[in-house]
Amino acid sequence: MHTAAIHTAAIHTAAVHTAAVQAAGDLLSDGYARITLRDGEERLLHRVLGESRVFFGRTVEEKSRYATADFNFGYRPLGREFSISADRPDLNDCFTLWHDRLDLIPNAADIPDLTDALLAWRGHLAGLVADTVGEVAARLGGQKAPAFETASYLQLNNYAATGSDRDLLQDKHEDGHMVTVIHATAPGLELFLDGDPRPVVTGPDEVVLMPGSVLTDLTGGRIPALYHQVRNLRLPERTALMYFVNPDLTEPVHAWTEEPGADRVDLRERIRNNPGMFGLPMVPAL
Repeated sequence: MHTAAIHTAAIHTAAVHTAAVQAAGDLLSDGYARITLRDGEERLLHRVLGESRVFFGRTVEEKSRYATADFNFGYRPLGREFSISADRPDLNDCFTLWHDRLDLIPNAADIPDLTDALLAWRGHLAGLVADTVGEVAARLGGQKAPAFETASYLQLNNYAATGSDRDLLQDKHEDGHMVTVIHATAPGLELFLDGDPRPVVTGPDEVVLMPGSVLTDLTGGRIPALYHQVRNLRLPERTALMYFVNPDLTEPVHAWTEEPGADRVDLRERIRNNPGMFGLPMVPAL
């Protein structure tokens, strides 16, 4: 690698690590973290959002070419996912990419602009998440963070004008993952902090890290799962981009804070089945 390129990569890695150290502290003290992106990172984010507008501008019939029978990979139409009850589905359709497995999405070769943008964004977030979760693990128990990329996925939610009179686009829930990294293009997200819903708007250069119940288990309850909802503000357009992070399931997953001599609980079965509370298939073994 050219010397200048090595220097640039080192600066980038250092910046990600600095942001991750701050985010880990915020997770432990505030229960969530806000991270401001640098210029290159912001460009990766907005590349995905631009391609998202193109994709979701297609008809449902066109988008359904990229869906699977269980709707775990690729396109998922409105009505297939819920936050609390199947009779109140989330009012959005979405597109998912697990790890780098384009082979699991039908006709993925036809949408390279979207998938390339998603992969580039995931590549950046993987480093940020690894450093953040690793810092939390080190602070709590001197442990290492689990590997996570093969069991984690990106999801784009498209909240088009639905005409619904429901007060919430998504009901109150926690995501059931280790962490979620989220950016939303418009208001609506509300985080339950100190028991009350608080509107949180992500700026154009910002993401929010939200802990899920898997992180609660890993930290022995030190970091509670962050409950949240999405209010229906009757906006004509709203996009949310999430990175849902799960520990890899090829090896046992144990809490970082277990007492010496205590029976170790393998968390994998719980992690696999968490998506079922939203009407989704279990975490796949990739």
